[in-house]
Amino acid sequence: MVDIDSGIVEPGFLAAWLNTEHGVMSRIRASNAAAFGTSQRHLRDDPKSLMRWADELVVPVPDRKTQLSLASTDELLQSYHTELTRLRERVWDSAEGVSDIVARISAAFDDSGTAWLEQWPYPIAMAIWRADTEKSPGDKLRAYLQAWEAIVAFHAIVLLSATRCDPGRSAEIEGAIRSTLQLKSLGIDRASFGTWIVIIEQTSKQFRSTVESGDADELARAQDMFGGLSRSGIERLIAKEIVRIFKELAGKRNQWSGHSGYVSEEDQKTRVDSLISDIRGLRQLLGPVWTQLTLVRAGTARRKPDGYLQTAELAIGTRSPFQTMEFLVGDSMLDGELYLLCDGAQTPLHLASFVQLRAAPRDARFTSYFYNRTVGDSVTMVTYQYGPESEVHTDVATFEPQFGALRS
Repeated sequence: MVDIDSGIVEPGFLAAWLNTEHGVMSRIRASNAAAFGTSQRHLRDDPKSLMRWADELVVPVPDRKTQLSLASTDELLQSYHTELTRLRERVWDSAEGVSDIVARISAAFDDSGTAWLEQWPYPIAMAIWRADTEKSPGDKLRAYLQAWEAIVAFHAIVLLSATRCDPGRSAEIEGAIRSTLQLKSLGIDRASFGTWIVIIEQTSKQFRSTVESGDADELARAQDMFGGLSRSGIERLIAKEIVRIFKELAGKRNQWSGHSGYVSEEDQKTRVDSLISDIRGLRQLLGPVWTQLTLVRAGTARRKPDGYLQTAELAIGTRSPFQTMEFLVGDSMLDGELYLLCDGAQTPLHLASFVQLRAAPRDARFTSYFYNRTVGDSVTMVTYQYGPESEVHTDVATFEPQFGALRS
């Protein structure tokens, strides 16, 4: 057993460095210096010999911050290596899904740091893009916190909308969500970060039960509810690790807002780096989901013998105006509404109006708004794309059907 003084060297850093090329060479040199014998030299396992080996071992010891950074980076890269190995084995086990694997990996090696944003739904892609383009550390920090609000809200809206494809079960689930929110002194009248997380946690738990049941009919029904998404795609959206990341983000937000005194520019940059790192982690968990499940704004439809040929705008990435495409679907989509669907989906997933595309501010046609709060007879929607004019208001009577059983 080796006793390491963590005040001098972090165990994680030491273990990682000893397994690098330089670390292996250092171990070999130390072993040769401490070994006994003439023709066949070997290292004894008695304390004196091991201490001599430790004395001969040369290990660089940078400052603690650098050690932690190097160790965590090495651990992350090792997880990437493991995932690449797993995907490579999958390719040779079955040719099915090869294109998805290629899309996922090629995007990771794109030289453009934000190229992957062009595959993500417009409401969250634009929020992240805005944060990435802010100049000062303070503005960047605020924008990334808002981008995370958009990410969590959109994820919750997707899962909630999917549950509403089964009205009977949805009423029960939403009733449970309302009760949980009340216990936490939260509610849909003010959609906080915590409100969206409760919705994600409760809905994803229900879908995990369905997917893991082993019932083929139930799985097929779940895939229809998610606009034709594959089982692996659904599993990614409802993974416990996703909930964990969102809860950790909530903890960071609470900690940072709870210490609202002076924050140095260096600390602001550190917090921004932390939020960006969390987005990378989320991307890894979601994989190719947003390349499979496309956000569209529905247009006109024509009846065909095998369904509807419907025009729709692709509400993805950061570019506007949106590209227009035609989709063959089993059920027609409502003109102007937002949907998620996979190619060839019979039933596109109609998103609840907690997220909308509107013309405000001024003449901007492509602006995403998220539900924020209800006060009296007014519903407030906010956008994370712009600083000024970030709110619009709607009459609560018009919006009331969107609350379902979430509001008593």
